[in-house]
Parts: sequence; structure tokens; C-alpha cells
Amino acid sequence: MSFNDLQSASALSSLLNSSTPPYALVMYTATWCGPCNRVKPIIQQKVSSDWSKFSASCTFSYLYEDGEGVDVASYGVSAFPTFRLYKTGSGDPKDCLGEVKGGDVEGVQRLLEEHVKELFGANGNSMGGQALTGEDAREARLRRLAGGNNTAASPPAPPASSDTPMADAGEAVVKTLVEDMGFEETMAKKGVKNSNGTLEGAIDWITAHQDDPMDTEEEPSGAICMEAGKVSADSAIVKSYKCNDCGRILSSMANLELHANKSGHSDFSESTEEVKPLTEEEKKAKVEEIKQLLAAKKAQREEEEKKQNVLSEKQRRNMGKEMAKTREEMEKDERKRIIYAKKKEKEDAKKERERIRREIEADKLERRANKGKIKSSLGVDGYNPSAIQYDKDDGADAPVEKVSAIPKKTKTVDTRDKNTRMNDLLTKIGQHRAGGDGERCLNLLKTFIGNVVDNPTEAKYRGVNTAGKAYKSRIKGIVGAKKVLELCGWSMGEEEKLVLPIGEEDLEWMAAVRGKIEAEIVKFNNDF
Repeated sequence: MSFNDLQSASALSSLLNSSTPPYALVMYTATWCGPCNRVKPIIQQKVSSDWSKFSASCTFSYLYEDGEGVDVASYGVSAFPTFRLYKTGSGDPKDCLGEVKGGDVEGVQRLLEEHVKELFGANGNSMGGQALTGEDAREARLRRLAGGNNTAASPPAPPASSDTPMADAGEAVVKTLVEDMGFEETMAKKGVKNSNGTLEGAIDWITAHQDDPMDTEEEPSGAICMEAGKVSADSAIVKSYKCNDCGRILSSMANLELHANKSGHSDFSESTEEVKPLTEEEKKAKVEEIKQLLAAKKAQREEEEKKQNVLSEKQRRNMGKEMAKTREEMEKDERKRIIYAKKKEKEDAKKERERIRREIEADKLERRANKGKIKSSLGVDGYNPSAIQYDKDDGADAPVEKVSAIPKKTKTVDTRDKNTRMNDLLTKIGQHRAGGDGERCLNLLKTFIGNVVDNPTEAKYRGVNTAGKAYKSRIKGIVGAKKVLELCGWSMGEEEKLVLPIGEEDLEWMAAVRGKIEAEIVKFNNDF
């Protein structure tokens, strides 16, 4: 039984539209795919031997991605090699019973055994449901007899169990090597496994082994993506890989994938050129470069964290300002409410006082109209004219006593001469000896009067501010001190000031008063 080359999209369509035989296994491959070229002879051998039992029900074919009119992307094929088992008659390359990606020959066999029935059943007929011709039955019996002398092949040993999962620390190191530094996952796991589990140890191991020659005897098991580069089919003398885009020589498939991921290059080929291992100096330089990369990433991460912290601090401050502003507005509203309540309380109290005053006035008018008697009274609710006040006597009006008018106070006029009054005033001032109040008052009076005597044309000396501190502390509390200034011509003007009008002063009299004050000061000090 042969492994047919379909060569074109029309041949594939004819195969899938045909209903005989009922099944078709198609291998999608590429001329540049190394795993495809390695697994294809194995599939050919399987078709001729072990899978011949499916020959009556299934055809075996392969289709290259560069065949005439072939568009594997429209078929949904994403990797090479890809094996698909079809139920013929559908005509749609996407409508398959199942598929196997990569060089998993045993997976393809399991797919066939699951869906395709063997050539013979227990009754000697084909499991497909059709009776065989005599010639076909004879050939089948001969194959069975020939195969009966062979010892049945033992089932393949189950794959070895995977290693124990790495600890969390090892997984973190692998994640850093793969995601942050761009190493291939397999190399990262090997580096962690063959080192002490630390990041630096794994980097040292990967650096030391990244240029090791690839193992050419290793059986390819995985599928290679369509975007991967083209490689030759001759693997016997392969020692490295070459990037046709930049000319770089790569020692292993892991380095090839790493280079493709970093550079975006996709055109590769196998090479017989052997990659020289790194020297100790080159290894140290490589390790130093990786350490610098780690330091740069750490610095970048710290800078980003710093920016984030600054942003968070700004947001916190803005939030604090908003809260303070809201609190201030609430306090302002509360103050307004308190002020309004107090204002309303005052207005209500004022209205109540006015009401009581009106009632009192009405009561007075009633008393005058009734000769001192009142027939209404103030009740608990205020003035109540309907409440009648009854007299205790038989109704005779009692005589009203007349109240003599209180005589008004008359202002006494001091008829003594000005000189005598001045002497008495100064004597009374000098009698204020407690704390030296009298002396301070006399000195200030002397200053006021002396300024006018010495500078009669200066207007600034003619005004005395009664609201000033000096006046209040030295003159206001002393009986007769203000009268001394008035006897000298000062009189109360506007804005609480004693003013001495120009032209109305008696400079001789004021000079004499200054002398009297000086004499009183001397007397005060001598007596004290």
C-alpha cells in the first residue's frame, strides 16, 4: 500500500468528495520542515506494514503546503506536520474526525484505531460492511499467515513520568528567565535544575551551555509552526542552524527559537558549521551583560514604582484638600445656621418687648381714663382687655391722691474767680498720691499747656484725644483734671477731642497756669 502525494488542492477536493473508501488520512507537510522530513519515512513504513489492516477502509496521502492551489491557512492548518482523518464525501478540508499535530506516530495510530475499522471481522467479511472478492480475500489470508509467524510486538512502554514539580522559588526563577529575560522555557528549566536553583546559577548554566552542539539523534516530537524558517531535510550532518535573514549561526533549536522571538526573523536553514564554545572571558562578559540587563530592568521597575508613589501621593493630597474644603463648607453652613438662629431669637425677643410695651401703654391710658382704676388686667397670655378687675368697695370711686411733681435738679454755678478755682483744682489733683497718680496727671497737664504756650501757632498741639491711652490712664480718672484744661480754653469738639480754637487762647493765663502746675509738682515731691 502506498503513501500518495496529492500535489494540488483539486486532488484533495476529489479525494474528500469521493465516498470510496470511506476514510482518508492526509498529512499536511512542507519541504522545508525538518520534523516533517524525519517522520515521513516512518509513516511510509507504517502504511506498508502495521496500518495495512486499514487499507480497505482508508487511503493515506500527503499534501505539501506549496502545492498547486493549496492554501493551508484556509484549511485551518496551523503547524507542520499535521495529520487529519476525514470521513470522505464531505468535501470540506476543515471537516475532519480528528487531527494530530507534530510527529506523534502513535497518536496517529490511535486516531485510526478509534475511527477506522480493520480489514476483517469475526465472520471473515470486512468491517466496512462489504464482502471481499476472492482475489482480495486470498491476499488478505496470505498476509495474515505471513504475519502469524512473527512474534507480536510488545506494546510500547509508557512514557516516563515527568519530574517532580519545582518548588515555588524555582518556578519564580523560570518565570523570570522566560518572561523578563527572553530565554526559551526548556533551557530555563534545565538551568534551574542543573544549578542551585538561584537566578544567577541558572544564568551561569545557560550561558555555559547555550552554544553546546545540538543532539542530532533526538527524535522530533513536536510540531514546528508555519512561521518558523525553512531547514533542509538532511539531518545526518547537521551541527547548527543558520538564520538566512542576518547570517547568524545558532547552536541549537532552543537558541533558534529564542533568536526568532527576539528578532522576528523567520528564514532559517540547517548548517554543517560547528559553533565554537564560548571562552571563559566571553562567558564572563555574557554573564555581566545579563546582570546589567537585570539591573536595568530593576532600575526601570523602581522608577515606575517611584512615579506611581508620586501619583498616589498627589491623589492622596488632592483627596485631603477636597475633604478639608468640604469640612470647611459644612462648618460655614453651621455658623450661618447658628447666626440665623440667634438673629431670629433677638428679633422674637424684640417683638415680645414691643408687644409688652404696647400693652403697658394701653394699661396706662385706661388708668388715666378711669381715674386710676383699671377694668382689664394682664393675663398669662399678655394684655387681655376682656378680663374685668372688680373693685373691693361698693362701687364708689375712691379719691385719687395727687402726687407732687419731683423737682428737677438745677446745675450749680461756681461764681468764684478763675484763679481761685484753678488753685483748688490743682490742690485736689496733688492729693492723689497713691502710686504717683497725681504727679503723672500734673506732668501731662503741664505738657499740654506748655506746648501751646511755646508753640502758639502749631495746630497739632491744640487738640487732646480723650480716647488716647495717655489721657485715659493719667487724666480721665483724676477729679478736676479735665476742668483744668477747660479753664485754659479747651472745649469738647468732634471725634472725642478737646479742642483749643486759634485766637481764643489766653497765653498769659496759660503760662501762669503752667507755673502753678510746676509749683504743685514741687510741693507734691517735697511732701511725699
